[in-house]
Amino acid sequence: MYKLAILDDDEHWCRIVERFMKQEYAVETYKSVSRFLWEIEELNQYDIFLVDFVLLPTAQYEPNIDGIQIVADLKRDLPRSPVVILATAYMSKNELEVHGKQMCPEADGFFAKDAGLELLANQMKRLLTAGTTEDI
Repeated sequence: MYKLAILDDDEHWCRIVERFMKQEYAVETYKSVSRFLWEIEELNQYDIFLVDFVLLPTAQYEPNIDGIQIVADLKRDLPRSPVVILATAYMSKNELEVHGKQMCPEADGFFAKDAGLELLANQMKRLLTAGTTEDI
């Protein structure tokens, strides 16, 4: 069973994704950038990451970090390069097809949150088995 880590501050959306994916993935959700980055060494256990483009507010003493920076950090800091999908509710599927790679060239895939979880599940399967970059 593949392991999926979700970094997103939208608790409701995280629960929906977790319920939908739990038959095929062991899912862990992170709602805090601090907790996520604190456990960077343990993150190597995950096969795929779903990272929100606009991340949650950080603590006062932390710099603001967006999903693009998290994707770059994961690709740079983990020993084996993970599959990372950048998710957003602020861009449509069509906008991501045009601008996704320009925004974040390190991401393996892009997902518009209103595109539907079936599309996300299919994209995840393709990325994990083929290792190709796709937009949804």
